[in-house]
Amino acid sequence: MTTLRTFYRLSRPFWASRQQWPAWLMLAAVIGLGLLVVQINVLINSWSKTFYDTLAVFDTAGLYGLVGEYALYLGSYVLIIVVMDYIRKGLELRWRQSMTGRLTDAWLADQAFYRLGLTGEPDNPDQRIAQDIDLMVGLSIELVASLVINLAQVGAFVVILWNLSGVQTFGLFGETFTVHGYLVWIVLVYTLAGSLLTHLIGKPLHALNYEREHREADFRASLLRKRDHAEQIALYGGEAVEREHLAQRFRAIAENWRQLMGRERNLSLFTVSYERLSLIIPVFAALPAFMAKTITLGGLMQIRSAFNAVHGSLSWFIKLYHKLVRWSAALQRLEQFEQAIAASHEQVTTAAHGDCLFTRGLTLCRPDGSAMLRDLELQAEQGQWVRLNGRSGLGKSTLLRTLQGLWPYCLGDWQLPTGRSLLLPQKPYMPHMSLRGLLAYPQVRSIDDVQLVDVLGKVGLGGLIGQLDKQAEWERVLSGGEQQRLSLARALLYRPDTLYLDEATSHLDMGSARGLLEMLRMELPRCTVVGVTHQEGLAGLFHRTFELEKLSESV
Repeated sequence: MTTLRTFYRLSRPFWASRQQWPAWLMLAAVIGLGLLVVQINVLINSWSKTFYDTLAVFDTAGLYGLVGEYALYLGSYVLIIVVMDYIRKGLELRWRQSMTGRLTDAWLADQAFYRLGLTGEPDNPDQRIAQDIDLMVGLSIELVASLVINLAQVGAFVVILWNLSGVQTFGLFGETFTVHGYLVWIVLVYTLAGSLLTHLIGKPLHALNYEREHREADFRASLLRKRDHAEQIALYGGEAVEREHLAQRFRAIAENWRQLMGRERNLSLFTVSYERLSLIIPVFAALPAFMAKTITLGGLMQIRSAFNAVHGSLSWFIKLYHKLVRWSAALQRLEQFEQAIAASHEQVTTAAHGDCLFTRGLTLCRPDGSAMLRDLELQAEQGQWVRLNGRSGLGKSTLLRTLQGLWPYCLGDWQLPTGRSLLLPQKPYMPHMSLRGLLAYPQVRSIDDVQLVDVLGKVGLGGLIGQLDKQAEWERVLSGGEQQRLSLARALLYRPDTLYLDEATSHLDMGSARGLLEMLRMELPRCTVVGVTHQEGLAGLFHRTFELEKLSESV
């Protein structure tokens, strides 16, 4: 029941939306076409009796007509299956697109993706968004549609099997018993026992599949990190360490895989035996009536077909047990992720906005609650440049992130200037995109080439003017100093009202850094700038310097 409640919570936003009425039509179409397949199976069941009876009397002319009838059923079956699969895939895409958009919006809203990383986010959020949603959506549609279709098939074939069973009388302990529809009771008891044993044998697979997704994602993430930091690894000559680290990750996968192999082997030993035995049970059960000549060969084949149809539908749980386990694990991982995102939104800190930037009694804390800076009092008027000074590790960068609204572990009051703000970190973000997109980041709107060319010239990157449409891994193409120049170009294009500089010129020589900041002040005269820098030659560019050392000594 817990799994079903989780499924309801995760799927409700999509299915309860009025905009998703086409999805209901698509689901109805999938189920409706599935019911047509059931009807064809019923017709084929009736056809099989006629076919085998005709075969038994060697009626060649009758056989030709029956072959044509079967060809009609087969063609209809194939067409319905293909159309049903096409609609089902369209429904999967629609649901996955909606759920992916909703989850990524929540993950990116209020910098939740950043806050989750501060206190131990759920492992591999990329996998939960990309793979677990895909698993949940695809398996949910398959499981729901197949359950409804199988229930319909049970309803259709139980009546047929009941009528074919007739009335059987047998003696036991001197008593005479009469049983109506005995074949129905046999298939019910057989399937129920099989379902219970399947669950008992396969129950440990849930935890193993959950752990499998975790370990596989860890291995992929490790490979990506090696690639992202290829230069640093090569400079250190750390290939042996990285090889061992990857080997450890894969050994964890192998260990989990062996456990899965063992459990799935045990389950397969039962389920394969169960399925093969079910093929002969109806023949043995109806054999006395056939030997007594109360049913024909066609009747025996019809009983076998109807028995297997009922048994197959009732064995839905057994046949799809592996998928149910993966579905349940995906639901659990998505629910944990959603709960973590919701908790991060509760940590959002908001500040008042006014004419200037100031803090009053602001205390910065670490995630464990210990204080870094206490009772911080600072003020910056509009257009003023303020420098934060102190030793490394004091909390200067954390203060900038607090003023930007990113750091949730703080107490006290602060006011931010009205308008837009931008924080330029020491290591700029260089996503894989065109150079024009890289310059415009974080703006979504397109910027005309005249502005882009002008800005590239101002920051000393005129050599890149002819590469605006080139897509590359710019983090590898550009040097550290060129990346910081490009970061300053972003500020010129974004034109923030408040700009935070966190060692934003540390890779540049003093003359270049000073020239760029002077140009920035000229281009953005009304912009309030709060900067952190250890380049003492830049101190004269700032109107005021706040010494933070004494604020940490009292902590």
